[in-house]
Amino acid sequence: MINWLYDNWAKLSLFLAVIATVLIYIFINPHNLPLFLIWLQLPIYLLHQFEEHNWNGFKNYVNRTIFKVKEGDFPLNDKIIFWVNIPIVWILIPIFSCLSSVNIMFGLWIPYFAVLNSLSHVVVSARTREYNPGLLISLILGIPIGIYALIIFYSYINVPVLISAISIFFAVVLHIIVFGIIRRNYKKQSNAH
Repeated sequence: MINWLYDNWAKLSLFLAVIATVLIYIFINPHNLPLFLIWLQLPIYLLHQFEEHNWNGFKNYVNRTIFKVKEGDFPLNDKIIFWVNIPIVWILIPIFSCLSSVNIMFGLWIPYFAVLNSLSHVVVSARTREYNPGLLISLILGIPIGIYALIIFYSYINVPVLISAISIFFAVVLHIIVFGIIRRNYKKQSNAH
C-alpha cells in the first residue's frame, strides 16, 4: 500500500484539490476573507503538487538539473518526495487552517510559505531559462493569490510569523538538498568499493 502511495500521491492531489475547493466554498464563508484565503492555499498547493510531481517531473528535473545525475531515482526518489510533501501540505496546512478558525494568527504562515515556494520556482526558471515542474501553478495561482492574501493580512503581519514562514520554507528546501547530497555521497562510496 505504501509503495502505491509513493507512486500515486501526486495524482491524488488533483482529486483532493477539487474536493477541497468544493468543501471550502461550502463551509468557509468567503466574507471572512482572511480565513477564506488561508483555506484557499490548500487546493492551490494540491494543484501545485500535481503539476510538480505527477509523471515524476520534479524528481527528474532536480536530479538532472541540480544534482547533475543523468537518469534514475537518485538522489531524489519517490519515497523522499512523498515524505517531504505529505506532512506539510496534507497534514500541517489543514491543521493550521482549522486552527485559524479559532485564531487567524495560526494560519498566517501559510500564504508566506506558498509565495516563497512559488517564487523559488520562478527564480530557478529565470536562472536555468527553462520550465521547471510547478512553475505554471506558481505563476497563475500561487504568487497572485498568495500576494493578495498577504496584502489582506497586512494588519496581522508580525516578525515572528514572517520568521516562522521563512524558516519552514527553508527547512523543507534544506531537507531535500541535504538528503539528496547524503544519498549521492552514499552511492559514490558504494560504487567505489
